[in-house]
Amino acid sequence: MIKVQDIVYCVYRSPDLDKMKTFLTDFGMVEAGRADDKLFMRGAGAYPYINVTEKGPAGFVAVGMLAGSAAELEEAAKLPGASGVEAIEAPGGGKRVRLAGPDGFRFDIVHGVAPAAELPVRKPLPINFAYQKQRVIDLQRPDFEPARIVRLGHCVLKFSDGDGAVKWLKDTLGMLVTDRLHAPDDQKKTLGHFMRVNRGDKPSDHHSIFALQAMPGDINVHHTSYEVQDPDAVHIGHQWMQNKGYKLAWGVGRHLLGSQVFDYWRSPDGYIFEHYADGDLLNDKVQSGDYPATEENLAQWGPALGPTFFDSVVV
Repeated sequence: MIKVQDIVYCVYRSPDLDKMKTFLTDFGMVEAGRADDKLFMRGAGAYPYINVTEKGPAGFVAVGMLAGSAAELEEAAKLPGASGVEAIEAPGGGKRVRLAGPDGFRFDIVHGVAPAAELPVRKPLPINFAYQKQRVIDLQRPDFEPARIVRLGHCVLKFSDGDGAVKWLKDTLGMLVTDRLHAPDDQKKTLGHFMRVNRGDKPSDHHSIFALQAMPGDINVHHTSYEVQDPDAVHIGHQWMQNKGYKLAWGVGRHLLGSQVFDYWRSPDGYIFEHYADGDLLNDKVQSGDYPATEENLAQWGPALGPTFFDSVVV
């Protein structure tokens, strides 16, 4: 069985690559490459790019997942409807197999992408807790700057058959269910599953894919989420984006499931991009949870959800 090991990149389309470059730069990414019809943006980590924007009508195109080995990439190429192994024409090169997932979502399984040199990011800010002082004669002076993305953490996709999509993610990509969300008044009615990659004893993020049950006519990406250094980076990034006049979707707050300190913003095309820090890490021994989708189970603290947060696109 294929067991993907990480989420690597997400691909969008936009009619204006220059606008997207400005937004993603203010959001904390760095340009990694540019062609007439394609923009590659990276974080500070070793992946050569984490976000791709293709020129065209606004939309979501694909999610890239890291294969566990070259042998798994060959195995993926034998799946029904797979593209076969292809060379990747992008920073870092490598090879990929394109799979048609549920509802036509494209999943790129990649291997052999050359790592990029990591970019500088400030050290995590040491915190003086009430009974544990870590900072003495050491002043807190973080720069006011974009949030400095380190890596892509997860994406949230809306499926017409959420349970069927979860079965595909488990059976095809070897992913594990971390938590299930159900309707508050009906435990049998699934609203979504948080899915993590299976690294065995090695910890992985609480989720790399969140599979949501779509409302009729709303099959789409809900958001993509990017890790920053610490909660201060989330708050400073929030102020930076606010000062630049971007549209806030929700935040700052802390999730219950995953524990992340979060902040959500709308791109020029109306899609949601999330900053997060301090997320949970789990191994394959952790059993899945089951929670009602109440507001208190979405956030431990933070502002109230706005009426359009769960809309896929708001321009």
